[in-house]
Amino acid sequence: MKVLMLGSWDSGGGAAIAANRLCNAMIKYGIDASLFVEKKKTDADYVCVLPKKKLYYLHAAGRVMENRLIRKLTKTTNKILHTVNCVTVSDISWINDSDYDVVHLHWINGTVSTSDIAKINKPIVWTLHDSWPCCGAEHHPNLIENDTRWKDGYTKDNKPDTTKGVDICKKVWEQKRRLLKDKNIIFVAPSDWERDILKKSALFGDSECFVIPNPLPYSIFHTHDKMNERRLRGIPTDKMVIGFGAANQMDSPDSMKGTSYLIEALNRLGKKDRCFILLFGPAQDGFTRHLPVPFYSSGYTSDPDEMACLYSCCDCFVNSSLIENLSNTVFESIACHTPVTAFDVGGTSDLVTHKFNGYLAKPYDPDDLTRGIEFCLENNKSLSDNCAELSEKITEKHIVEDYLKVYSLALKS
Repeated sequence: MKVLMLGSWDSGGGAAIAANRLCNAMIKYGIDASLFVEKKKTDADYVCVLPKKKLYYLHAAGRVMENRLIRKLTKTTNKILHTVNCVTVSDISWINDSDYDVVHLHWINGTVSTSDIAKINKPIVWTLHDSWPCCGAEHHPNLIENDTRWKDGYTKDNKPDTTKGVDICKKVWEQKRRLLKDKNIIFVAPSDWERDILKKSALFGDSECFVIPNPLPYSIFHTHDKMNERRLRGIPTDKMVIGFGAANQMDSPDSMKGTSYLIEALNRLGKKDRCFILLFGPAQDGFTRHLPVPFYSSGYTSDPDEMACLYSCCDCFVNSSLIENLSNTVFESIACHTPVTAFDVGGTSDLVTHKFNGYLAKPYDPDDLTRGIEFCLENNKSLSDNCAELSEKITEKHIVEDYLKVYSLALKS
């Protein structure tokens, strides 16, 4: 079996990393797989750059104009990422004439347009790295504002009062319904939550969808000597270290990474003098000036070995995101035996078992987030020991085997 995976990138985001890891795992277990992307960021030899369409610059200009028009014609308080995906620059016309047996879509927004997907005549498997395939232009249902159009259908009468101007979500949804609704696509969801979203959707509720988590290379993500890693980075060895991975997000109530909730939770912590914050990635002043305790910022890194060492420095990792599918950071942290405190949203409960390997806080409740952080710090040893069980349940081998079953089913459809 020969598998063609399509994505926008091979690094630089959760979906890109997951696609890259899956392709690597496929090859490791003898599957002929390739990952084609618009922008290649790694040196992996199984990753190829998609050819560009003729008159590429016109398409590129059209994509820029498309994004500008969205912002100009549509005004909404919904901060979830929106993508129209009508204008793309990548040429996939060669796929139908290729010898690939299955086309596996990952996060393709801006790279493979909806109309191009409709033209693929090979079996299609589509991994739901977010909910864009079954929503309008939104990448997740707007659950925060109780917008249920993704499951009711998008009509002119059910547009939220918070959306003004052109209803771009309705127009994108109608295009998907016209071009993809009756196309034979098998979906894969990394979490039970994402599968439930698809199965409740008006667009693909009748489609087959299987739950297969994203793979994680345990040879890289494992526990390191905590105190030694701290000393190497000048992080205090006598403090309780709390990790956080979205310090580049502005401190705003609208931030989907929930940075404002984290700040509130940290301000409620008892014994702040015993705590220290380790920030993964760059740290903006709009975030760090609100921190009530000292911090260390790692700066940008895409090196997974370095990431594993950073997780190992922490006594607790916090994910305060308002919406999650299956978070790579949560999975990576637990693999490194660092318990996680997170809001109980999306697919987080697929990875975090409450008070076993972390703490699931009541969504959007900073007081309970504080309780979760304190619980993980106070019970670090037992929670850390329990983290090992997840790696025993989710292995690369099992994930590859499950995908092969899905590919075989797609070929028979």
